[in-house]
Amino acid sequence: MNKILKKVISSLLVVVMVMGVPVISPTKNAVKADSKAYTIKVNLGTNCTTIYKGNKPIKAMICSPSSETPTGTFYVPVKYRWHEMIGNCYAQYCTRIAPEILFHSVWYYKNGDKSTMSVSAYNVMGQKASHGCVRLLCKDAKWIYDHCAVGTKIKIFWGKKKDDPLKRPGFTPITNGKFTDWDPTDPDPKNPYRKKAPTVKAKSKTVEYGSKVKALSLVTIKDSAGNTVTNKNGKIKVSGKVNTKKLGTYKVKYMVKDSLGNKKTQTIKFKVVDTKKPKITGAAVKKNVPMGSSLNVLSGVKAVTASGANITSKIKVYVKHNGKKVVAKNGVVQFSEVGRYTITYKVTGKNKKKISKTVKYYVTNQKVKFTLKSGTVTINQNDKFDYNSYVKSLTTYDGKALNIAHNVKHKGSVNTSKPGTYKITYTAQNGNQAYTAVSLTLTVVVKAKVPETTTPGTPETTAPENPTTAATPSGENGNETSGWTENY
Repeated sequence: MNKILKKVISSLLVVVMVMGVPVISPTKNAVKADSKAYTIKVNLGTNCTTIYKGNKPIKAMICSPSSETPTGTFYVPVKYRWHEMIGNCYAQYCTRIAPEILFHSVWYYKNGDKSTMSVSAYNVMGQKASHGCVRLLCKDAKWIYDHCAVGTKIKIFWGKKKDDPLKRPGFTPITNGKFTDWDPTDPDPKNPYRKKAPTVKAKSKTVEYGSKVKALSLVTIKDSAGNTVTNKNGKIKVSGKVNTKKLGTYKVKYMVKDSLGNKKTQTIKFKVVDTKKPKITGAAVKKNVPMGSSLNVLSGVKAVTASGANITSKIKVYVKHNGKKVVAKNGVVQFSEVGRYTITYKVTGKNKKKISKTVKYYVTNQKVKFTLKSGTVTINQNDKFDYNSYVKSLTTYDGKALNIAHNVKHKGSVNTSKPGTYKITYTAQNGNQAYTAVSLTLTVVVKAKVPETTTPGTPETTAPENPTTAATPSGENGNETSGWTENY
């Protein structure tokens, strides 16, 4: 140590003693190191301390300085294994930065008693919390104490994240509810936290089929301080996976190392199960169902379990019209009346979970509109009879004209050569849609034809003996008669 540095240290020690703060000499166990081996930089803007070896950053530490922490360049003048702090409290692994400013651990209520650390002070690590010093986790304070020799350069500045070459480490608070405790990072072999392995507990050992999960999300891992262990503050390796697309049991192995170096390996079995209700698809509302039509209401309707098993064959269907049950044999329903029908589908999955779905069918009268010119017609014997000539009109139920010749049939016949009364039944429908059919009856009367009568003529007379001579006899009545040529 050069003379100038010794004078500086001596002056500082005098100042400290004048202020009434007891000085504890540096530990004899501190690592002997070159003061130029490391440089310490403290970024007050991010609460991050970075250690450099030469120009290379090698270690980042989370810290708690304050707005009172001075900025500038300093050199380590002295170290203390334990040191009294403001407010009748103590800190360990102290490395002085400047008068009244130290690197040190979180403070303790009792000097030398590592079980009396303030938990509340520990839990604000990473925030502005000191009275000017730079608080560190015990392991980090010890590292500086052990490795950074007196004379090590310290630079304190206000910067941003981009000024930290290494990402600031994460921090997990103590959540066991204690008021005082050991610093979980203290490397002391007597530290009770170093004797307790992390715990790995399954949140649930059953996993729902089809869910999106990662093996790590299925467990909660905590260290002995009650902190959740993640890959940010520890190391976790997972072997095995859970295939949620296949029912079955899966083994997953978890290998954990927490921030204290404690390790735990545990294998947990997870069972993929299907506990959800099945699903019914394809059941939908139907409008303008033709009255008189027959439909299979199961057509296009399917049922599957959450695991994808097809249970369509287990669907049961129930039909009602105006509150009355309607027969549905093998799913086929005769919609014989106008109005609303309720169709209810029910199915039970393999896991005994049940589901039902109800839809409505609206039935309308879609019979053709069919009229005859008359209900009864009279024709003469031997007249020609045209069956379709007696149809007045034929349209669909909504008024669209239909071809009579193609859509009208008749039953029965008329024998126009034989007088009498005949019945003709007409059936009209739209194509092959039987539910549109309408039947009407036409009565046809064939009237007998009246025979033609001969007009009475003049009585025939005896021809004259000389046929070539026209005679004009005189009768008793004085009438003259003329002669005629008879036709033979």
